Amino acid sequence: MEIYVYRDYNEWFNENPSETLEGNVEIFRNGTIAIDGTYDYKSYRQILSLDNIFAIVHKMPSGFLAYQREINIYENIDSWKLSEPQVTFEGEICEDQCSDKHITLITTDGFKQIISLSKIFAVSYER
Repeated sequence: MEIYVYRDYNEWFNENPSETLEGNVEIFRNGTIAIDGTYDYKSYRQILSLDNIFAIVHKMPSGFLAYQREINIYENIDSWKLSEPQVTFEGEICEDQCSDKHITLITTDGFKQIISLSKIFAVSYER
């Protein structure tokens, strides 16, 4: 599958990835995110720092969302205080795949997004 790596908020917001990789994303219980891929007929596992990138995005199989919730992304404290999110999605938060460093969500258009919490101010969602 294609995996899109966004270096900062603007690349992610404008859907202009820094890098596109082929492989699979795996999230471990401790919050580590690995991308498994093949290059030159050799298998590699890459662990990317979400302190240095903004988001990892990839397409999920269809037909997986039973209930959609509103998910709001606030880039800064002012938008959060005024309750004016920069981005609003319909989808589902994968709480079991989140950590204190990132949040994982699946949008209704079928993309799983792993977003760095050190690069934005807040994410809020219906529970």
